[in-house]
Amino acid sequence: MESLLLDIAQLIEAEKAKTITVSTLLQLLPDKERERDALKLERARFYKEQKQAEAKGNTADLTEAEFFDLPIERQREIVLHSLTAVIVHPAGRGKRKFDPDLIDPVWR
Repeated sequence: MESLLLDIAQLIEAEKAKTITVSTLLQLLPDKERERDALKLERARFYKEQKQAEAKGNTADLTEAEFFDLPIERQREIVLHSLTAVIVHPAGRGKRKFDPDLIDPVWR
């Protein structure tokens, strides 16, 4: 990645120094930029997968007491990562009391 960024910078500097023409720069630069973007995307995917694997590995062994000992931000993160959706069933017409039985979490 570093060598690719260096190549791009060298091409731009060569054009500024009038060593190569703008048309040559425009022919060489798009391939380098596509390769750079592909590498950035690959790196982002790798880090995302690594972070998800770490989060999954850390939470799989938690007991209930350990979970409640975590900070609320971490608890929220674990729950959001574990849920796909939350289904709230209708309570009916008129003024009704809150009924938690009408809420169904959809787990991953």
